[in-house]
Amino acid sequence: MLHSAPSIPWSYAAEYDRLAATTIEPSWSARAMARLRARQLDRELIAGADPAQSAELAARAYWLTSSDNRASLAGAIERLVRSAHEGSNRWGISPQRTAVIRQVDELGSLVSLLRGRSPLYARGLAMLGRLLADGTGPAYVGRPEALATCIREARRALAG
Repeated sequence: MLHSAPSIPWSYAAEYDRLAATTIEPSWSARAMARLRARQLDRELIAGADPAQSAELAARAYWLTSSDNRASLAGAIERLVRSAHEGSNRWGISPQRTAVIRQVDELGSLVSLLRGRSPLYARGLAMLGRLLADGTGPAYVGRPEALATCIREARRALAG
């Protein structure tokens, strides 16, 4: 038989929420170290490391899954697509036009996912970040099929 939970006073619930927020948020020192070691921690997360393994990994995962980072990644995807449509760029590395244009629907879907409210896994967000930032990666060089493969793997990792 199911029993209803006793009424929880509002003040207790509000205090619990404040406690949970401070308990879950990484310490400033862990966040600082995670920022300094971001690339290495991203590599570890992409390789499958559990964010609960260390305070630094947890802090990095906390940042990767933040709404600020998600919005930044969505904007970077939009700039990648825009750059592919506009052609060569004298001031920076141009994306591989054919590969990006072939994946425009999938990339648009990723933008919607990033801008949405559904929870996403840090591993997939780290994969997307690397895909967008690595000028020697499949968004910029190599076979067009390699970009499709990376996008599929990142999408799978986003869902867990």
